[in-house]
Amino acid sequence: MLISTEAIALNSIKYSETSLIVKCFTLSDGIKSYLLKGIRSQKKRGLNVGLFQPLTILEIDASHRGLGKLNNIRSAKIISPYKSIPFDIVKNTIVQFLAEILSKSIQEEESNESLYTFIKTSMIWLDNSSNYTNFHIHFVIKFLRYLGISPDKTNIIFDGFDMLNGEFSNDSQNINYINGNVIKNFKGFLGTDFDRITDLTTSSFERKELLEFLMKYMQIHMENFRRPQSLNIMYDLFKRK
Repeated sequence: MLISTEAIALNSIKYSETSLIVKCFTLSDGIKSYLLKGIRSQKKRGLNVGLFQPLTILEIDASHRGLGKLNNIRSAKIISPYKSIPFDIVKNTIVQFLAEILSKSIQEEESNESLYTFIKTSMIWLDNSSNYTNFHIHFVIKFLRYLGISPDKTNIIFDGFDMLNGEFSNDSQNINYINGNVIKNFKGFLGTDFDRITDLTTSSFERKELLEFLMKYMQIHMENFRRPQSLNIMYDLFKRK
């Protein structure tokens, strides 16, 4: 079936000498993978590799064959060109990290307009912002809601957090209990908007500690989730910033 839809590129892997398999999050049908034959060949016209850089916002005409199958893209164009992300090494590294998070987390081949809009508007915000130091932390915490694993804030006044049950707790005897500065910082980010990023200043150590906490939390609640390899690169860049 031929579909015209917006799509956000997530990742790509080489397939043969000249082709790619590209995973996209589409507005119409959720996650879809596409075989782009010959796209890495100099003789190929029309589609090019640059269109499918991580989290590029596209409009595509594609042939969707059904669940779990490789599909074809007939045409693609960028509909929200980034002005700063491709040229800012820190923003670009953040985008690589978030694309890896999304690719590892989203599995459903069905429309999810609210999640699509969240990702799209978040990337446009990042592209236009000059104060983005904590953007990726905000993004991951907000993303938990779309995964259905956002923490229960009923007892947010408690000092600790139960990683398994996803709730704030004072039960320090629980093996899933964690407390300390990382939970204090976690509380600070809950419920805040991207525009308040500068209100939550943290050191590179605290930022790393909170991200590792979030990755562990996602691993506990998502069977196939693995810690992104791009995290260490991002840590190194933020140390220099």
